[in-house]
Amino acid sequence: MGQLQQALLVVGALIIAAVVALNLWQSWQLRRRRARPETSSPPIKPSSGSELRAMEHGQREPELDDRPERVEPELAPVEPGRTRAPAPHIDPLIDAIVSFLFELPVPGEALQQRLPRSSRAGTKPMLFEGRNAQSGLWEALQPGARYVELQAAVQLASRSGPLNAIEYSEFVTKCHALGEALGAAPDLPDMAEALEQARDLDNFAAANDAQLSINLQAQGVAWGVDYLRQQAQAAGFTTTLSAGRLALVDVMPASAEPGETDIAEPGRPVSMVQLQFDAQAALADNPEMPVSRATLLLDVPQVPQALRPFARMREAAQRLGQALDAKQVDDNGAPLSPTSLDQIEQQLQRLYAALDARSLPAGTATTQRLFS
Repeated sequence: MGQLQQALLVVGALIIAAVVALNLWQSWQLRRRRARPETSSPPIKPSSGSELRAMEHGQREPELDDRPERVEPELAPVEPGRTRAPAPHIDPLIDAIVSFLFELPVPGEALQQRLPRSSRAGTKPMLFEGRNAQSGLWEALQPGARYVELQAAVQLASRSGPLNAIEYSEFVTKCHALGEALGAAPDLPDMAEALEQARDLDNFAAANDAQLSINLQAQGVAWGVDYLRQQAQAAGFTTTLSAGRLALVDVMPASAEPGETDIAEPGRPVSMVQLQFDAQAALADNPEMPVSRATLLLDVPQVPQALRPFARMREAAQRLGQALDAKQVDDNGAPLSPTSLDQIEQQLQRLYAALDARSLPAGTATTQRLFS
C-alpha cells in the first residue's frame, strides 16, 4: 500500500471518529438539558393543556416561524414495471429504529412541524410513525390525531448498498436534533449492531436478487413501431409507461395465500412485466420506423409470486415471438431454449423460498423497499 493510500485511510478514520465524537457530545448535551429543566425549556411541553390546544389550532411557536415548509419523506419512486405497494411502514426487518416517548399525547401537526427538512440520511430513506393515543396503533403522522410515542427509522440496506457509518451518524444527528425540539430523549440503537445488521441484510439481498430479461430478435424484416405496439397489446401489454415502455398489468386474486394480505389488496392492479424497445423509434413521427429488438423485463422481488410473473413473461414472449417472427435470445444474443427457461424457473422457486424464510416475500412493501 502506497503512502498516499495510507494517508487517505488515516484521514477517513479521523473523519468517522470526529462524527462519532460529535454524536456522543450531542447525546450528552441532550441528557444534560433534560436533567436541568429549570435552565432550559423545550419547545414542546406536553404538561400544559393550553399549549396542546394551541398546537391543535395551528398556532406555532416563535422560533419555528422562520422554518421553511417541511419536505415530505423522500420515498423511493416506483419504477416502471414494479408493483405499486401500499405506503411503506417502518419494519425492524430492514430499518434501524429510534423511539421518542412522550409524557402526555402530542398533536400530530406539532410533530410534523419538527421533523427533519430532509428525510434521508445519505442515500438511505428515513420514515416516521406515531403510536396513536386513541387506537394504540402505529401510523403515519396525521393532523388532528394525538400520539404518545414517535418512531424514526433509517433503512439498513438497498440496492445501493448497506447503511454505512457516515449515513448512520447523519441519522443519529437528525434524531438528536429532533429529540431536542420535542423535549424527548431518543432511544438509540447500538451503532455497531445496526451496521452489522445492515451488512448482513445487504449480503442476503445481493444473494437473492434477480432481474430477468427475455429479448426478442427479429429473424427477418424489422417491425414497424405501430405493428409492434399492436402485437404487444394483443399479448397483454396494454399499459403505456413512457416512450418505448409498455407494461403487462394484472390484479391480485381474491384467493391470495394467508400471510400475503400485505402484498396487495385483492383486485388491486399490479404491474408485473415490462416490455422495452427503442424509445427514439417510439417518439418518431413515422409509425413505420423499423425496430428489430424488444426486451421483456421482470424484477423478481418486486412482484408477488402468486401472480406467476415469470410464467406469464414466458407466455407473453412466446406469443409475441410467433406474431413478430422473432427468436428468444439472452443479452449476448445466444438462443434461449425452453429447457434453459425451465431451469431458470426452478431456480426462482428457491429464491422465493429464501425470501419467504427471511419473512420478506416477493411483492411486499418491505421487500420492495429493500430491493429498490
